[in-house]
Amino acid sequence: MIWAVIILSGLLTFAARFIMLSPLAPKSIPDAAARVLRFVPVAVLSAIITPSVFLSGGAAVPLWDAQVIAAAVAAAVALISRSVLITLIAGMATLWSVGYFLG
Repeated sequence: MIWAVIILSGLLTFAARFIMLSPLAPKSIPDAAARVLRFVPVAVLSAIITPSVFLSGGAAVPLWDAQVIAAAVAAAVALISRSVLITLIAGMATLWSVGYFLG
């Protein structure tokens, strides 16, 4: 039974990837799908970043923690500047300086 599940999973994975690369696939995606797919990077990054900022060892960190302060500064800089490089520099500088002063 387990071999049947493994083989079927492999075939389904192969079929899903083969269809996208074959001439059978449509050359463009529908407008509704394109609108929805625009939000995928934001959702994925939020799901990765939020727990790493607000959780430590499964417990919530206080709001005066260096990571939380740096994340807030980085978010504000990102909204104002719209520059990834400036956001990274501001976030890291804040993290290091707050971490230095808070010990």
